[in-house]
This record gives sequence, structure tokens and C-alpha cells, in this order.
Amino acid sequence: MLASTASLGAIGAYVPTDAAQQARADAQERTRLLQLQRDAVSRLQQARPEATADQVRRALQEASRGLDAMGAATTILDPSLRSDLRRAAVELTSLASADTQRVASAIQSALALLEKARAQLEADVALGLPFQGSFSQTKPKDPAYGGHASSMGPAPANMPLPEDGAPVPVTFDVGAQLPWKMYCGGPTKDHILESACGGVALFDYDGDGLLDIYLVTAAELTPTRERVPHRNALYRNLGGWKFEDVSRQAGVDLAAWGSGACVGDFDGDGRLDLYVTNWGPNALFRNRGDGTFENVAARAGVAAGGWSTGCAFFDADGDGDLDLYVARYVDTTWESVVRAQRTLQWRNGPHIMVGPTGLPGESDLFFENAGNGRFVEVTDAHGLSDLSRAYGFGVVATDYDDDGFIDLFVANDSNPNFLYHNLGNGRFESVGLETGVAVNGEARAQAGMGVDAGDYDGDSRMDLVLTTFAHDRYTLYHNVDGRHFEDASTQSGIAAPTFNRMGWGAAFFDADLDGKLDLFFANGHIFSDIDRFPRLGETYRQKNQLLLNLGTRFRDVSERAGAGLQIAAVGRGLAVGDLDNDGDLDLVVSNTDGSPTLLENRQATGHHWVAVRAVAATGNRFAIGAKVTVSGGGAKQIREIRSGGSFLSQNDLRAYFGLGDYAGPVDVEIRVPGGRRWGWKQLPSDRLHVLKLSDSSSIPRAGAGR
Repeated sequence: MLASTASLGAIGAYVPTDAAQQARADAQERTRLLQLQRDAVSRLQQARPEATADQVRRALQEASRGLDAMGAATTILDPSLRSDLRRAAVELTSLASADTQRVASAIQSALALLEKARAQLEADVALGLPFQGSFSQTKPKDPAYGGHASSMGPAPANMPLPEDGAPVPVTFDVGAQLPWKMYCGGPTKDHILESACGGVALFDYDGDGLLDIYLVTAAELTPTRERVPHRNALYRNLGGWKFEDVSRQAGVDLAAWGSGACVGDFDGDGRLDLYVTNWGPNALFRNRGDGTFENVAARAGVAAGGWSTGCAFFDADGDGDLDLYVARYVDTTWESVVRAQRTLQWRNGPHIMVGPTGLPGESDLFFENAGNGRFVEVTDAHGLSDLSRAYGFGVVATDYDDDGFIDLFVANDSNPNFLYHNLGNGRFESVGLETGVAVNGEARAQAGMGVDAGDYDGDSRMDLVLTTFAHDRYTLYHNVDGRHFEDASTQSGIAAPTFNRMGWGAAFFDADLDGKLDLFFANGHIFSDIDRFPRLGETYRQKNQLLLNLGTRFRDVSERAGAGLQIAAVGRGLAVGDLDNDGDLDLVVSNTDGSPTLLENRQATGHHWVAVRAVAATGNRFAIGAKVTVSGGGAKQIREIRSGGSFLSQNDLRAYFGLGDYAGPVDVEIRVPGGRRWGWKQLPSDRLHVLKLSDSSSIPRAGAGR
């Protein structure tokens, strides 16, 4: 059954009462109206002065239908606003042949009404939903705001699996310990800013063939709320699980309130650059090629501001250079952080921070690469307007419909997720609701945090996975036909083992090299004193999880997958990559107020593998956004080369494939954004292949895009 496209989701548990049923129906209606509002705004924006008369007429008519439908709502919007919306709808219809000045005036009036409708609908969501067993206020007169979306129960039943005691073919042990600590505010976490810090980036900054590690930190707050700055760190990989701190000499030891990172060669010089998101101005570290970087964010036009979180470089328009998407979370001030108090209560237990619900969100941003080392912020013009100001976290750039153009999935905390379909000309349309990924199969918005995309069931379509809050299962969205997704969390077996965890980083990867994508989740709570309430069944420090793929279902093998998975910490960022170049994938997890966990993959299956690093001659030199297909031994597998993903983190840009017992040669095809393809036959296995995408070796464009 496809996930329903309704409901912003109740914050607490569902209780089958008339009141709860009415609240659910109201939430579904709000979701419908918010979608109508977004669509109407988008249509009005299309009626710009440079459009043709026919384009303006169509845009106004479509916007008019949206306003009229909103005005027909009988129970949600205020009567006076409904009347104004319907009156504006009539006026827009009559403007098809009116003069330009009158059209512009009417559009502005309609946009103002739509903004009033949005504010009213979102205020109702923030202030009007019942809190059934999750968050409650300690003072009756306090406004009813705060908290993350959470289902609260009952916990999903475990799916029965055969051979539950079967040996685990892979273990993870601590490969190295780095003398660095990630900070995120104070020990009591009084403000929501202190809850979500610390991405990880794995990338070869110096081109020596070894993955280096970049770690992001925020500042520390003392018990008296004084700010103590700390610096991000870059560790150069020396081989043999030895790392050298080169942060200062490389010029990337930023001391800010850091969030995350993503990498890409934005200027096409063949060197990987580093983008770091912060609360405050972001940094774009241009790689000079001599082991050092310079921060060019302001000059390049991508400093942004506010509270930026997830990011991704990707070629949005297929022109060969990398554009940039930046998610943002809550709008807050230093005064709010310093004076924050924990006025909410979690499940009648600990007192906790306020937010995000009820706090002002920040709109996401899209920057188009204009060349010459500069970007232009063109979010609205490309159909990526975040008018709802949702609380954005993880971002994954993936071609979910396999048309050769890169789409975007954005995990939103306690708001419906975004899925932006790339129309092929650099413009996007918002399709989260109609495709079934805005909410889960219970028609409920979740506290989306980390994201990843991968073909877990081998049908050559990209599926999506989402990590969420405690007492809510993580969600696996199965790609049904390239246009629709279904919530497969329960039938795939990930719902029950993830229910009591709080998830952040997420990754599809083939841990045991058997040709099937497994799942790894980085876990950790945000309420620092949750352990004082053992009856709640939650802990602040949590173990990470490995779920092995059995074909279409997953088995949680975390307790039997090595000493590295028995470490309890406050996990956040997660990055996957082959740190020791032995053909299997290792992991790095950042931990709040702790050192990172470096996990060495010590699988002893004897399985074979092949890896690909794509190199383009110009422009997008690392082929970010490319789809890599490997065929061998009667099986076909796909991977995508991506910037960003997981929770505010960056994975290895090399594509890795497990081949199981097959040791023979493989065929490889690479397709870059826009549709150009290259192919190689009979490449040997058990090695990394550096494949050059030259003009002379590309496959003719016939059939490109599939």
C-alpha cells in the first residue's frame, strides 16, 4: 500500500478517541491546504513579466483554482480569509487580458493572502495538536509548543526471521582513536541548538589515494552559559590506521558553531573543496592543491547565515558544474541560547528544551554555480522555495526516477519531508506528498534527521531511508515504480529494532560484500538526563546499529557484529568509506561531547569486490551525481556518487560493490547528470578502477537517461 499523502502528524501517540480522530482529520486537511497554498504561490511566481501572455494566463488560471479550493475549506481557515481567497480567485481569472500593472498588483495581493493562510495553517499545527503522552508543559499557562514528532507506541512487533542464530559474517572493531572531542553546547542541553551538532566528511584532500577525515564541532557552553570556542579538525590518513592532525596548517581549523560538511570540486580544478555549514556564516574552503585551503564563502556568494545543516553539491541543470543546496533549521539568537530554560517535560520524565515545534524555521537555500568561482542564490526561480520554513536536516541528491537528472530529498524534523523532482532544465517541482515520502505509511510527519538512498532490493530503483526520534521507528521508503514509494519499514524488519533508538546518521552500504546493501544507523539521545528515568526505557548514550540485508528484509545483528558496535555514545554524524583501501567499507561516527568512533570493517567472508573512481576531464571532475552500474556473475548493481547525505556528513566518493563468491570480470557503465554514458567491459575484480570519462570514449547519446 502506498504511503498516504496526508497529515502533518500528531506529536504524540495516537489514541482511538473521537477527539483524536477529529485531530487526525484536521491534520490531513491542513496538509492538503498547505500543498494547495504552495502550489498557488508557485503558479503566481510563474506569471512573471518576462513570460508570454499565454504563460501568464495559464499560471493565473491555475493559481485561481488553488485559491478557490482553499476558500472552499469549511472548518480550518477563518471565514473572512476564505472569503478573501475566493474573491482573489475570481479577480485572477479576470486578469487574463488586463494590463501588466494591474496583473502585478493582483498577484501581490493574492500572495499576501496566501501568506496569511500559510501562517494560520502552520500556527494551528504548532498550537492546536494534542500532546498525548509525549511532551507536556510544566506550567498550564505556557503556550503549547515544542517537541519533536514521535509516534510514542505501541512498539512494532518483531518480524519473525529464519536462522536467527546464524553467524554474523562481518564485525566492526575500533580501528583508531583520535585525540579530538566534538562539543555541542552545555552538559544540560537547555536550547535546541545544543542538540544536533557534528558532521563527518571522508575525502581525499591531498590526492594521495587515502581517505582523510574532517570533523565538525560547535562551541562549548559552561554551566553559566559562557561560550568556549573549539575547532574543527582535519586528520590526514597516513595509512595503516594512523592519522595526523593537519587542521591548522591546512587552514580548516574553523572555530564556529559547526553543523556539517559536504565536498565537491566547485571550480573544476581537479581538487576537492570543502563546504562547512554553521549556525552563522558558512565556510567554503577552496583547495589550493598544496595541502592548504582558503575560505572563499563570502566571495563565492555562499556564506548564507542562520542555522544551516545538511548540504549537497550536485549538477542541478546538467551543465557540467556543481550547484549547491543548503538545508536550514530554526531561526534563533544568541540571547535565546544563553537564556534558554527547559520548560517542557518528556513523557512525564525529564525537563527538556523547547522546540522545534512552535519555533520559527528557516528556509532552505539553492545556489546556482555561475562560473568564475561564484554562485547565485536562486532558490525561488528554480522551484525550490521552502515557503513552509520546515526544520531541515539531512539532504540526499539522488536520481530516484532514473531519468538522468538529479533530484533532492530533504529530511524535515516534525514537518513533512521534501522531495524535489528535477524537470531536466534546472527547475524542480515539489512531489513529496504525491510520491508518498512527505509522511510515513501512518500518514504522519516524523522527526526526520538523517537520510540515504540506495537500491536495497536489487530492482535498479533508488529507495530512501530516514532516521527519526525516540519512540518512533525509522522509515524505509521502497521505490515502487520510479514515481511512487511505499512505507516498507515493518515488512522489511527495520521498524521494531529502531523504535526505542534516536537516529541520526544513516547509510546504505554492503558491509559483508555479498552484493546486497545493508543498513547502518548512528544513534544517540538529546536529553542528557534521560537515564534518571529508567521506566522510560531510553538512554542518553546509545549503541549504533547494523542491519544485514537478507534480500528484502533486514536482520539486526548489532549485538554480534564486533566490539565496535558495543560502544554506547551520543552518536550524530556518520560517514562511510574505505579508510584502509582493503576493499570493504569502514565507518566514522561523530559523538556529542565525545571523541569520534572509527570502525574498521573486519569481515572475513572471502567475498570479492570491485570499486570505481570516476574522473572527468573538465567541470564536474569527480563525477558527482553519476550513476555507476556494475554487471557480473549474473547480477546488476547500481550506486550513485554523491556529495552530502547521511546526517550532515560526506561519504567516500568512490563507488564500492560486493560481488559475493563471484571472482570473475565485470562490466561497468557510468552515466553523468544530463545523460552522457561511458562503458567498460571485462574489468577484473578485487581492485579499484580509476575510469576516465573522456569525450572520445562516451557511448552515443541514443537511449541516454535510462
